[in-house]
Amino acid sequence: MTNEYVPKIVPINHIERKPGGEMYRIVGKGVTVEFLVDYIDDPEWPVERIAKAYGLTPAEIYAAWAFYYDHQAEIDEHRRRNHEFYESLPSYREYFERKQHEKNTDERSEER
Repeated sequence: MTNEYVPKIVPINHIERKPGGEMYRIVGKGVTVEFLVDYIDDPEWPVERIAKAYGLTPAEIYAAWAFYYDHQAEIDEHRRRNHEFYESLPSYREYFERKQHEKNTDERSEER
């Protein structure tokens, strides 16, 4: 009988995805991995500042970044689709100008 060492893998459970959801989040915090990706290597936002601003621990932040690198293609694709969707929407100014124009047109039609 050999006395072979078998390592035990210990999961770090900081990331979740709700059933039916597309976004990975910090467990119990609601902060998404996608959101935290924007802070990777940002000198204006060191880990300590992110942790304080969003009520996270450094371990949660580093876990999110590690998770991102392990799932980068999937997360980047989701980010790309979201960006395309939001870019396709009219700006708030365009939206309110159009609504004001429609309102003015309706009011003039009712006056006749």
